[in-house]
This record gives sequence, C-alpha cells and structure tokens, in this order.
Amino acid sequence: MKLKSIFSKFIEWLKSPEVFGSKKMLIPGQWHLFEFYVDKGEELLHFDEDTLKKNQMQFVLSFFENHEFKLAGKAPVKLLEGTTDGNWSVARNFITLINPKEFRNNIEFQFAFEKGNLKLLKKDAMGKIEFFGFFYAPKQKS
Repeated sequence: MKLKSIFSKFIEWLKSPEVFGSKKMLIPGQWHLFEFYVDKGEELLHFDEDTLKKNQMQFVLSFFENHEFKLAGKAPVKLLEGTTDGNWSVARNFITLINPKEFRNNIEFQFAFEKGNLKLLKKDAMGKIEFFGFFYAPKQKS
C-alpha cells in the first residue's frame, strides 16, 4: 500500500480538466469496479483488480438514462452497504445516489472520466477517503 501512489493519482486527477468538464451523458451504462482505496484509521488501503477477483468482490454500478441506478454484487465498502437502487443526479462534477426511502442516506461522489474509466471519490467530513473507486464499462476494457 503506497500512500505516494494514491496521492499522486489523486493530485493528477484534480489537475485534470476532465474533473470539471465531465459530461453527464457519459454516465449512463454499466460500470464494473476494478480498483479502489479506502481510509481505515491511519491507513489507506488499496484493493487492486487481482485482490478483488481473489476475494470474489464483483461490484457493478448501473446508471440508466431515466436517472435510476442499481448496485449489484458485494459492496466493497460500508458506505454502499444496504444501497441497491434509487435515482441519481449530477451537479457540476458531483453525482448523487438518491435513496428513495430516506434522503439522509443519499451518497454524493465527486466524479471524473479518464481513458474511458469512471472515477468516484467520497470523503468524510474530516477529509478522509471513504471510497475512491475506479470503474470500467465492459465494452471499453481491453
């Protein structure tokens, strides 16, 4: 787990014009998680594609053009547990997963696209990374 690696990727992402220029028309589709980071206490944990496969952690996030979403598979982080479907909305470079039963359970991510991959970032109030995930659309994975 290399902290330098995640921070350099994160800084690169923030500097990217794609962060502020992402188009919501790119969002609809099926997105498969292939890598993610979470902050556990004082440690930033990294889960790569091999680790996800080994632990059978398949996770798919589907966004539909009618602004509904569905989550399928094993939730990689507590933040997403219990969430299976609802609506989504976009404002600037933030995407919100809207819980149909309780608005207090909405989840807002900063998002960007890079090389056809979707990146989602969620931080807590203290600035710790709750989830920084990388997703690919199956047709784009080589």
